[in-house]
Amino acid sequence: MSILTSASSSSVSRGYDYYKEHKVHDINQINDNEFEGYVDGSLKKPYYVKININHPRKSQCDCPHANGNITCKHMVALFFELFPDEAEDYNSWLTSDFDDEYDEDDYDDYYDDEYDGYNYLKNDTNFEKSLFFDMVLDKYIKSLSREELQKLLKKELLKNEEDTYYNYLKDVYNKFLNNSDESLVYLEKLNKKVNEFTNIHYYDYNYKKFDDILLTPYDKRMIGKIYEDNIYTKQVDNILLVPKLAVYSKFDWIATFYRNEKSSKKINDFIDELQNYFNSLKHYSIKSTIPKSNILINIFLLKKYPIEQLALSLLNNAKYLEYIEYVIKHTKDYKLLYKEFIKMIEKNYFKNKIYIPKVLAIFYYLSNYDDKKLEFNYNLYNFLCLGNIEYLRYLSFDLTKEQIIKIIEDKTKDINLLIKLYNYFNEDKKLYNLILNSNRKYMFLQYVELLKNNYSKELYDYFYNEFYLTLNIDKKREIYNKAAEYLGAILKLKDGEKLVNNIIEELKKSDFKKCSALFEEIDNVVKI
Repeated sequence: MSILTSASSSSVSRGYDYYKEHKVHDINQINDNEFEGYVDGSLKKPYYVKININHPRKSQCDCPHANGNITCKHMVALFFELFPDEAEDYNSWLTSDFDDEYDEDDYDDYYDDEYDGYNYLKNDTNFEKSLFFDMVLDKYIKSLSREELQKLLKKELLKNEEDTYYNYLKDVYNKFLNNSDESLVYLEKLNKKVNEFTNIHYYDYNYKKFDDILLTPYDKRMIGKIYEDNIYTKQVDNILLVPKLAVYSKFDWIATFYRNEKSSKKINDFIDELQNYFNSLKHYSIKSTIPKSNILINIFLLKKYPIEQLALSLLNNAKYLEYIEYVIKHTKDYKLLYKEFIKMIEKNYFKNKIYIPKVLAIFYYLSNYDDKKLEFNYNLYNFLCLGNIEYLRYLSFDLTKEQIIKIIEDKTKDINLLIKLYNYFNEDKKLYNLILNSNRKYMFLQYVELLKNNYSKELYDYFYNEFYLTLNIDKKREIYNKAAEYLGAILKLKDGEKLVNNIIEELKKSDFKKCSALFEEIDNVVKI
């Protein structure tokens, strides 16, 4: 189960809208499976959301609809922000015509294609046999030459190949094989073997064993021999040049073989087929990245990528780490590829940013963890892409606070990252001005401890006003709880207890004096 499958269709739809409207911000990775962030909603203050991608039911949101472990639209929005390729897949599904797969028009088209224009639905309904039908048929047959008869017979037999095989050809086919040379008999066995590998159904895509051996050493020798003799090359191509086979790890021998045997046009045509098959798999709920990674690996083997295009492929497909690792390990100058990859990150403003640190980790591993530039970028992009403040500490081993702040300020204008940066290094002036000018004043609640020494008066004015503005939204306990948070923040300021008591006294003299629910919520939060 995933976040998307655990949510209702309406929650997924609205979550996608929130993602597209850029309502998700201040994202942080807690661990390998958990992420947190804020999503703007109907209230002035955004909702806090935490999702667990391995156990969606353990996800949390402080909106009222998430009660009872329900996957709400805010969780979906955060998921799409973390995994933009999933959002692209969802959008592709929305705009696709898969739902119309079996409508009446397609049914008619199927029969038109299958029977080469012979439309039973139209021609067989009201047919009445003519009086002289048999006589004219005999005359017509006698008028045909031997060549015309053979052509007509073949056309009719091909209309239903299964019936033709079992009614007319089965015995002939077996005799043909028994009297044939070794190559032909071998290809028949190979074809049956490959059919077992490609017998995959999307609705039950269990991946079998994708490291199964497709071709034995004997198979490879026989295929090479057949290609040298140039006898049954077409049949070999029909057996092996099948996109479904490319999901297997051992297809790489086939890809390398054909790269040396086929013209550029034929290779490019097959690459197009592989790419289309890869795209089609994205429409199905396939958790493992291995099959799609294997397809990408084989495209890499068949295609001669310029280094810039290869770096862009790494960025576009950063989710498929098996592919990433294979390409980096099999590129002659992986350091040049690394430099181009860094350029691509900067040009595309961290596309697929959640996976970028993992790609950099593979580059770093290949350097035996002995490359300072790689180490620096690995730490830097862990913060820039994931907002993980732990990596600011690693950067501090080699750089001053001022150097780190300057580098990150030059790299990003992301308000949430800069807020984390200034908070980590106790830059209260930078933090206060950034929050003040970013229309995110609600974040003063989160960083009151750092700011209270130099901005106590300004914070009090803001919290005081927001407290009463929130109270006037509605007379609900949920609203009272939100309002009470501002009193909790005031309590942390200088003379906070006195300030909060003054506000409580004001309330007791106001229209809220009989609102017991409000005072209960205040008591729960401030606990003076």
